[in-house]
Amino acid sequence: MRFHTFIALAATLFLSAGSAQAAPLIYPTGVTQYDPSKAANGYMLIGGHWGPTNAADAYAYVKKDEKGNWVNMPSSERRLIDMNGNVVHVWKNAPGDRFRLLPNGNLLTLDQVGKRVVEYDWDGNTVWEYKTNLGPHHDVQRLPNGNTLILTFENVPVEKLDKVKDFEDQWFGTVKRRDTLLIGDSIIEVTPEKKIVWQWNSSDHLDLNLFNPMRPVSDWTHGNTISVLPENKWYDAGDKRFKPGNILYNPRHFDEVQLIDKESGKIVWTWKTKKLGGLTNSHEPNMIPKGRPGEGNILIFDNGLFPKTVAHAGKSVLHEFDPSSGEVVWSYVPNRVVRLFSTVMSTVSKLPNGNVLTSEDSIGRTVQIRPEAGHPEGGEIVWEYVHDGGLDRPSWYPYDYCPQMKTLPAPSEKKVSPVEPATWSILPDELRTEDNFVKINK
Repeated sequence: MRFHTFIALAATLFLSAGSAQAAPLIYPTGVTQYDPSKAANGYMLIGGHWGPTNAADAYAYVKKDEKGNWVNMPSSERRLIDMNGNVVHVWKNAPGDRFRLLPNGNLLTLDQVGKRVVEYDWDGNTVWEYKTNLGPHHDVQRLPNGNTLILTFENVPVEKLDKVKDFEDQWFGTVKRRDTLLIGDSIIEVTPEKKIVWQWNSSDHLDLNLFNPMRPVSDWTHGNTISVLPENKWYDAGDKRFKPGNILYNPRHFDEVQLIDKESGKIVWTWKTKKLGGLTNSHEPNMIPKGRPGEGNILIFDNGLFPKTVAHAGKSVLHEFDPSSGEVVWSYVPNRVVRLFSTVMSTVSKLPNGNVLTSEDSIGRTVQIRPEAGHPEGGEIVWEYVHDGGLDRPSWYPYDYCPQMKTLPAPSEKKVSPVEPATWSILPDELRTEDNFVKINK
């Protein structure tokens, strides 16, 4: 067996075993921990990524229907919940892999399977739709000018493939890349009238011979984030690289973050780290906006798939770094395996009070972390929500974010203290009552 084949197989077995250990068959769902005095209080936009309307079949969540047949759970429902997990609004039929709430209360979704971007109003009516055979995936943003920025696949033009070389490595041997059709990324900006007014192609600006041998040969870049830079202190101080409107792009398979100059299309800045062996399968780099603690710094979720060091194995970590120096200024590093771990997907963002929102999309858990100097992991978890399936990068919004939210009844914000796992167990069937099926262990 070739060495690189053995490594890939071993990694697959590790991930399979890790996934089985990471999610028990029985676990509490909903809000399992909440301290209103420490959390950033607001609404959460929640949606799962299982079922037939999503390409992530590896996370299909199934159960038996009333006839005893195994069926996929539906994935097109998007919920707005309060901090205690109460559902305050639902979009019943909004399939997609990524969704964002707009300031007017509309829901912007990216439906990879349907090859479209759809905007729904508060009541679930379609108000705008853009279909494209380019294959939209992973991310969509509504720009201040009303246009929509969409990440799509790029089939690298055949005439450029002559530049591609086979990959040579002392561990992996020769990996055949020549004559392979490569898939990269394109980013398009579309007007409300559905006209493309700007386009960026990865094959025009990136080295086709950058290659990660732990990934499929044809899946060249695998971009997963297009985050638009907000107003920031770096640009105000004269650093033109960080011009608002430039785009943070995350080619997952390069294990680095890149900044695209919107005007020229050139990569004007890159970032990677040596901490814990470096990035591995990272997601969601985004700049902290003005007015929030750490403004101008960049956050990133480093998944930990195919880690380069044992210290990173079985752990996802969060980094906040200064983009002007590249220095990591804060990290959340779990001190136990699988305390925070998502092999793919996931998100991270800085909330107005300085808390960090993050999610384990593979498992279906999202938390707020309150950074604390000297904390052994980097901060305290002050809110936790466990979904009954996987998640699609959940997001937080203040109570008054849109007109529709302002009309909702004020949430009660009730404290939820975490329960130690050893304090309860499940009763045998014959001892259960209608109202109780757990035993409190004393």
